Amino acid sequence: MSLLAPDPTGLKLGPFWFVPGLTRGNVATVLVAAFCTMAVNTFMSFTQPYVLTEILNVPQARQGVLTGNLASIQEVIVIAAMGFFGAWSDRVGRRLVFVVGLLLFAFGYFIYPLASSETQLMIFRAIFALGSASAPILFSITVQDSCQELSRGKWVALNSIATGMGVLFMALVLAKTPVWFTNLGADPVMAGRFAFWSTSGICVLAAVFIWFGMRNWVVPRFPQPNIFRQVGDGFRSGLKNPRLAVAFGAAFVGRGDLVVISTFLSLWVVQFSTDQGISTGQGLARAGMLFGIVQGTALLWAAVMGAMSDRFDRLTALCVSLVLATAGYCGIGLIEDPLARSMIPAAMLLGVGEISVLIAAGALLGQEAQKEKRGAVVGVFGLLGGTGILFAVFFGGIVFDAIGRTAPFVMMGILNFLLLATALVVRLRGYQPGGERKAPAKG
Repeated sequence: MSLLAPDPTGLKLGPFWFVPGLTRGNVATVLVAAFCTMAVNTFMSFTQPYVLTEILNVPQARQGVLTGNLASIQEVIVIAAMGFFGAWSDRVGRRLVFVVGLLLFAFGYFIYPLASSETQLMIFRAIFALGSASAPILFSITVQDSCQELSRGKWVALNSIATGMGVLFMALVLAKTPVWFTNLGADPVMAGRFAFWSTSGICVLAAVFIWFGMRNWVVPRFPQPNIFRQVGDGFRSGLKNPRLAVAFGAAFVGRGDLVVISTFLSLWVVQFSTDQGISTGQGLARAGMLFGIVQGTALLWAAVMGAMSDRFDRLTALCVSLVLATAGYCGIGLIEDPLARSMIPAAMLLGVGEISVLIAAGALLGQEAQKEKRGAVVGVFGLLGGTGILFAVFFGGIVFDAIGRTAPFVMMGILNFLLLATALVVRLRGYQPGGERKAPAKG
């Protein structure tokens, strides 16, 4: 795979080349944004079982469907708004939209544990969803904005490590806050509220840091058409470029993979723990430890996948990642006891598959997205990722209650396999970066 020569006017830090105009402070801000954005974005889904059990007292038999419905409401809003936020950032700049998203997260976390009914919970989740539609997509755009092409895979991998550390912080620290506040004397309801309000405070601090850290942010500026036309351009880019279309498909599957882990792994472990007579808070802490194994393995593997994405054709790298993800998610279907030792290697393979798809898809997306349409293309990438989450949580909740607690994982394994088959077809037909098909050899 041939790579472009670096632009020497840009900043170089170790093996990473950045676009001209970015400073060391800008680069550090992106990494901090990676840590914070993913931590606060996943905390909601991971702690959902605690809210349903301790604050609203929802019967266990209904928790799977209700969890899916709440996440579905969120993703409907994300799907409707994410492309808009991506295109809007092309017009007004990344910093403003990023900070608005984090403040929406903060407000959502503040009001969510105050819900007294399922209806209120759905309304408050909708407010949180606006943050989920803006902050994560702006993080993705800033990652793609900041690096030069020859180090894109490694840069995506480094940011994936930072996001993984954020998720680990959520699983090993934030997930334990209800137990900590209970040990300090709070009742279960107030312990849950204090945990959510602590996360709200983290969102505010992250917004302030990013506002100052991105004040000199330099991105290419192009004359922009109507915002909705930009979103349409993003979709048309995928229709013209089969490699970009596969990256879009990876957004659908990869984002669905991530939310299935954060949503249904904790629900499975908490329900199994309560079946064994373990408290909800302790069950959530155990889920955090298991989730930590998934994300810890993902962190260790991220550098390997990043190097692979820069060394080989990025579509080939995505095919490899889909093989790993298919094996990881289908393998979970063989586990009956999530607290048994057999869960450890399964969780490790799950982490490898999850991070591989995210890194390979991100590198392929950045390579195939035209610079003047990058915000819109990444917005559509996020929109399709939101659609994948909607599919995963809605049908995942149904199969969780109707078939079994590991059914959502097997469902995602099947989807990874179907995308693998599609990616192999595109690769074997010889489509090159940019979407041009390699001409067959003469003679």
